[in-house]
Amino acid sequence: MTSRNFSGRLEPKFNPFAEDYLAEILEAVTVAWARMEHPARNELEDQITFRLAGQISNDTHFAELPYVVVPQFWLVGLKGQRLGRLDLYFKHRNSQRDYFAFESKRLHVTYPGGSTSTEYSTYAGDDGMKSFVDGYYSKGLAACGMAGYVMDGKSDEAWDGLGRIIEGRRTPLKLTGSCKLEKSALARVVAEGVSGTHLGETAHDLGSYRLRIFHLILPVKGRR
Repeated sequence: MTSRNFSGRLEPKFNPFAEDYLAEILEAVTVAWARMEHPARNELEDQITFRLAGQISNDTHFAELPYVVVPQFWLVGLKGQRLGRLDLYFKHRNSQRDYFAFESKRLHVTYPGGSTSTEYSTYAGDDGMKSFVDGYYSKGLAACGMAGYVMDGKSDEAWDGLGRIIEGRRTPLKLTGSCKLEKSALARVVAEGVSGTHLGETAHDLGSYRLRIFHLILPVKGRR
């Protein structure tokens, strides 16, 4: 997909949220997850995200794509106020404003002492999906993503559980019509991922525009 004309400026029709661009980003994350050393079951969310970003940034395939990726990227206001922190920030090199962001959450977590939690509520809550629906994270943008690190590898169970809690929060999540968590039209991009990887979508009516949230469910495999 060509983004420049002969003047070196972006073409007026350029859209960084076109299917081809979204597919490149989603595939890059999926492939990086498959190639990186998977986290221990007790590894913290931020450290997992930093390692995932490092794998993406140093991948030879990603280097050919027109993006930079930054972990833990702060959005700031005019006076320097911190508006929110994006877990994974993808910036198209030729766009002055538009970006694609992931909010990352651990799922099926075992805490010190042995207690466990699915963390589905956190995923769909104020610091998860609602940070895009209500906050500054996706203001005026067409698409964003949630990355769910399934710490026990049971990604099919996590997919079903997330579907139920998203359905139960239709109103606060501003889901459109009869929308629910469903397999994404771009699901082909996870073919090279870890077995059990899921890619879904939900659509949200934010009044002046609609927001497309991708749900990339990434199973942890092979470590204790």
